[in-house]
Amino acid sequence: MRLFVSGGGTGGHFFPALALIECLLEKGLNSIFVGSERGIEYKLKDKIPTESLFVPAHPFMGRSVKDKLLAILKSFKGAYRVAKLINKKDIGIAFGGYASLPLGLASLMRGASLYVHEQNSIPSQSNRLLSRFAEKVFITFEYSKSFFPSHKTIKTGLPVRKSLINGMALSREEALRRLGLEDEPTLLVMGGSQGANFLNELAKDIFAKTGWQGIHISGEKDYQALKDFYKERGLKVLLFSFSHDMHLIYRASTIALSRSGASSITELSLYGIPSLFIPFPHAIYDHQFYNAKEIEELGGGITIRQEEAHMDKVLASLQKLMENHSYYSKNISLFANPLACEEIIKYLLSKN
Repeated sequence: MRLFVSGGGTGGHFFPALALIECLLEKGLNSIFVGSERGIEYKLKDKIPTESLFVPAHPFMGRSVKDKLLAILKSFKGAYRVAKLINKKDIGIAFGGYASLPLGLASLMRGASLYVHEQNSIPSQSNRLLSRFAEKVFITFEYSKSFFPSHKTIKTGLPVRKSLINGMALSREEALRRLGLEDEPTLLVMGGSQGANFLNELAKDIFAKTGWQGIHISGEKDYQALKDFYKERGLKVLLFSFSHDMHLIYRASTIALSRSGASSITELSLYGIPSLFIPFPHAIYDHQFYNAKEIEELGGGITIRQEEAHMDKVLASLQKLMENHSYYSKNISLFANPLACEEIIKYLLSKN
């Protein structure tokens, strides 16, 4: 028996899949990663600790009719390549997005057991399709339950990489020392795996106006301009385009200003970081807004629509998180499940 794991296109689908693979390997289980030839997973293929297969796959949602037809064609082409490897004794685990369709289709073609993990509050079209044929559907947000059959839906939470789980034991003092930061309140700004121009511009104004110590993960596009801006003004902001040391960054942070993808929310929850969420306004089905609202309803953060994110409102919200840190930190910590991987593996092996 082999476990085929697929997820990619964006970091939101890829990193949870990578986290599950780490757990599978730790338990001595034979796993194979399946991803697209064009997504973030291919760029980060050296980080995948197991055998990998990259196949044709193309985004479907929000595309022209021509591109949608191309996406369907590529999905079946990719499925055919996966079907050459997988058989009915194997297990397929799809983490959603266009990159997971080839594995899902190949599992159906070859009679392999199929499982689905949905990261967001509102599921992708691929997961809605594949869930009809799945043994179980694992979800992250309570809101997702209404989209899937109740008898096969289980809230496990989102798998998180071992480096982040292990980093929870690190003291804040040690994280600050290793990052070269002072022992003072620290604002983390991050826009997801690809950065966010709106948050980057907002962060410049926040740090310039407050003088707060900060950590800013900008993405590649705006990195140099932000580096020059912070340097010219002598601001205490540690800037990264991307970081593989998120355990240090989370442990050093006091509060966060963030988009509201499932991975970001889960990781902020694990580290108990009160957060102001400004959801990406063009996310499919507005899922980032509903992700963030679930945390707000827990009392773990504040949500502001991007069109309402004026400086005075943003600063007032960040100040509220600072002043009521213990309350928000305790509540946001209730969301994430650090044992999500173990729970998923238990279900994968229970029938197989």
